[in-house]
Amino acid sequence: MASFPLEPRYAKTILVSPDFCCSEEILSIVSLLSVDTVLYNPPARREEVLAARKKFTSSEGDHVTLLNIYRAFKKVGGNKEWCRENFVNSRNMGLVKEVQAQLREICLKLNLKLVSCGVETGNIRHCLAHGMFISAAELQPDGSYLALDSHQAVAIHPSSVLFQAKPAYVVFNELLHTSRCYMRDLCLVDADWLLDAAPEYFGRKLHITKS
Repeated sequence: MASFPLEPRYAKTILVSPDFCCSEEILSIVSLLSVDTVLYNPPARREEVLAARKKFTSSEGDHVTLLNIYRAFKKVGGNKEWCRENFVNSRNMGLVKEVQAQLREICLKLNLKLVSCGVETGNIRHCLAHGMFISAAELQPDGSYLALDSHQAVAIHPSSVLFQAKPAYVVFNELLHTSRCYMRDLCLVDADWLLDAAPEYFGRKLHITKS
């Protein structure tokens, strides 16, 4: 983990990614999360932004949605006009490619297998649950969320593709403290995956049992 210039949870996610056959996708996602946002949202063009994003939106969460946008960006060779039409920051996308190249080099030095899961995005979410279990939250009976590490009340940020959904368990990238404590960059995960990732940890935090 110390080989990567990353937060421990991201380094761990990369290290376990070959086990889930999604190291290529995880490298892209970690790179996307390591730079300033690759999306811009001009308030005056909100309807246009929503229409453009709809093509890439995944019900599995923000990580897969970002990956869809990055794949499309690469497919058009980083075309500037495409970026303008889709409200994508081309400069930051360029930084994502640089970070990804750096991380790929480290993976090769560590003899990590670089494989792609293709359309099997469940593998990506499973991997994120294993690497980022420390940043997990559970839906409560009243419709709110509880961060499992701190037992703090948290909410889904309005910018998330999961804002209107109520998944039972999520992992998130960061907490934003405003009038409420919001989770940003969320991914839908299964309780079983969290238990597999850290059985002792979640045995203390949760009262769920494996099915």
